[in-house]
Amino acid sequence: MSEHTTDPILEGLEEINDVELLLLSWTQMMAVEMIMADEEALAAKADLAAILITNYGITDLNVKQRTYEYYDVAYRENGTEKVIRFATDEVESIYDL
Repeated sequence: MSEHTTDPILEGLEEINDVELLLLSWTQMMAVEMIMADEEALAAKADLAAILITNYGITDLNVKQRTYEYYDVAYRENGTEKVIRFATDEVESIYDL
């Protein structure tokens, strides 16, 4: 039997799941699209949406609200309406790449 140990470097960090990472990535592609219509960003956004639909049952993605502090993304997960909030600096960090 293997023993589970916690990496001391990772202690105290907030765990994030695959769906949240994919939703963040989709939101980042939306942010890029808002400032310039880039074909690569559009294709990446479509690919992310396809993964979310196929693997996680997430549909009806849209940026519900955008402020200086946060982006609210609305979506439907297996028929249930949900909203996730990302800090603006986290979303717009994509501009630094």
